[in-house]
Parts: sequence; C-alpha cells; structure tokens
Amino acid sequence: MSLRIAQIAPLYERVPPKLYGGTERIVSYLTEELVHQGHDVTLFASGDSKTSAKLERVPPQLNQGDSREAEDGRVYRH
Repeated sequence: MSLRIAQIAPLYERVPPKLYGGTERIVSYLTEELVHQGHDVTLFASGDSKTSAKLERVPPQLNQGDSREAEDGRVYRH
C-alpha cells in the first residue's frame, strides 16, 4: 500500500545539510527511505534542498533587510 506523506523541514538549512544540521539530516534520511519504499512523499523545505521526493520550495525566514536567492532564481526579501 502506497501512502501520500508530507514532510516539513526547518527552513533555515537545506535538506540534507551541507555541514551540521541534525534535524535536517534526519528529515532527509526519512524522506529518502519513504520514497525508496514506494510512497508518494512531498518535502516542504528551503529552495536549495536536494531530494528524490517532490520538493515544495518554501521561502526561508529572513531577518529584516535580508535577502536570499533560491536555485530557481527567485529572490526572497524581508
């Protein structure tokens, strides 16, 4: 039986993280294994995340005056 699953990751670090990021790493491991088992998984995470699941890019939380460009060229400003 295949399930539809939504995973939500913290938005201040990509999934999986490049360096440290315990929560983001666990979300990545779990998401990849669920996809491997045949489930329909959607990951809600920062735009620079890498996954074999469907990725819903969510703008990162920004401090006042900050901006960030996502891989798809969108620029998020606060």
